[in-house]
Amino acid sequence: MVNALYLDNWTVEKLHKTKNGYRLEAHYNVEPSHCPKCGSVRKPYKHGPKVVEYVDAPVHGWRTVVDVEVQRYRCRDCGSTFMQPLPDMDPKRQMTRRCVEHIKEQGLLRPYTQLAREIGVTEKTVRDICNEEIDNLLASHQPYAPVILGIDELTLLHKKRTIFTDVGERRVIDLMDGMNRSQVDRWLYTLPNRKRIQLVTMDMWGPYREAVRALLPEAIIVADKWHIQKKVNELLDVIRNRQRRAAKGKARKNPWKARRLIQARGKNLSPQRALLLDGMLKNNDLLSAAWHTKEAFYDIWDAANRSEAEARFDHWKANLPSEVQGDFGALAKTVENWREEVFVYFDHRYTNAYTESANGLIKIVNRAGRGYRFEAIRAKALTMPRLNETRWFICESCLGQFQINPDSFIAAPHLKGFGETRHFPNVYAMCGRCHQFHTDEWFKRHAKSTPKSE
Repeated sequence: MVNALYLDNWTVEKLHKTKNGYRLEAHYNVEPSHCPKCGSVRKPYKHGPKVVEYVDAPVHGWRTVVDVEVQRYRCRDCGSTFMQPLPDMDPKRQMTRRCVEHIKEQGLLRPYTQLAREIGVTEKTVRDICNEEIDNLLASHQPYAPVILGIDELTLLHKKRTIFTDVGERRVIDLMDGMNRSQVDRWLYTLPNRKRIQLVTMDMWGPYREAVRALLPEAIIVADKWHIQKKVNELLDVIRNRQRRAAKGKARKNPWKARRLIQARGKNLSPQRALLLDGMLKNNDLLSAAWHTKEAFYDIWDAANRSEAEARFDHWKANLPSEVQGDFGALAKTVENWREEVFVYFDHRYTNAYTESANGLIKIVNRAGRGYRFEAIRAKALTMPRLNETRWFICESCLGQFQINPDSFIAAPHLKGFGETRHFPNVYAMCGRCHQFHTDEWFKRHAKSTPKSE
C-alpha cells in the first residue's frame, strides 16, 4: 500500500482508523551494515523480530501510533545481539523524531497539557522535551540593541520581573528575573553595541531612569503617556470613592456606579451619557471640580508641540481648585520631577504601548499553563509569534518609523545600513522620512559631534 508515513525506506503494511486515532503497522527496509558493538561488517544473523510501539506526530488532528516490526540480529563474530537501527525514531523515547520536533515547536506556543492530550503522551514527556529545547534556546540567546528600547516591569510567579522590547520592530528582546537597579545595570552593561540605543520608553520608576542615565547617557528617555494619564484617573476614582462612602442609601452600595462614565473623555461621550454626567456633576461640587481637573490634564496631551504642552501643564498646576489641591498636587509634583522625560514625548512621539501589550500576552501564556518555570515563560516570550508580520525600520538619524518598502532597498556595499540589517543582509533601505542614506562618512561625522559613553 501507499507509504502513509511519508518516510524514506519504510513500508506500511496496514492502516487502521480507530476511535482514538490512526494506528499503522510498518517496518524499516534497511538492514544494518555492521555490528554496533564490535564493528564487524559481516552480515549478521536474523534473531527474530520484535514489535515496538512508537508515537508519531498527529495526522489530521488525530493521534497516530506506529507499530514497528523491529528486527533483532546476532553478530557472527562477537555473538552479541542488537536491534535494527531506526534513524527516523528518537533513541531516547518511543516516538518518531518528527514527533519530538513537533513537540519542541508547539510546546513554545501552546500549553503542555493540551499538547500532551493531542499527541497521546503524558504531560511529563512533553515537559521534558520542551525543557531541553528551552535550555538550548536560552543558552544560545543573545539580546541585541535596538534603536528604541522599551523597559517595563511585570509580575510572574509572585515576583517582579523586567521586560525589554524593541519598540520599533515590536519584538521582545529579553525577560529578566528581577527588577532591581543592579540587575538592570548588569543587563544594559553586557548588551552588545548598546550605544546604538537612542531612545528609551518606560513608566515613571526611578531605578530604570537611573540605570539608563548611567549606562546610556546619550539616549533620550520618554515617560509613557498612558501611565501618566492613568494616574489622573486613579486620583479621580479616589475622590469618587470618598464621596460614595460619605453618601447614604443606594448611592453607597454600588462601588462601580458611574466609574467608567466619569473616567471617559467628555468629548467622546454620546449625547445621552453626556446628559447623565452633567446631571451627576451639577449635584456634586467636589466631583465636578475633580472631573474638570482631569479633563484639563488630558487636554495637555492634545497640544501641537512641546512648548504648548508645557505651557498648558504650568497653567493646570497653577490653577488647581483648592478642594482637589491635596489630591492632584501630588500628581503635579510627580510630573514636575519627570518633566524632561514627560514632555520629550512631543518631540519623539513614541510610547511603551507595545511593551505593555507584550506584558499582557506573557501573563496570558503563564495563566494558560499553570506550573511553568520562569525559564519556560522567558523562552515562550522570546519566541512569541508576531501578530503583524509587517516589517518596520527606525531611522537612526531622525528616529522616524517607516514601513519596509521593497522599492527602498538597494544593493550598495559602500553604504552602511541604519536599520537592523540582520533580517535583510546585503541590502540597505532609505529612510522614508528624511530620505537619507547613511554612509560611512555620515557615521564618522555623527560620532565626532556626539559625546562618547563608556
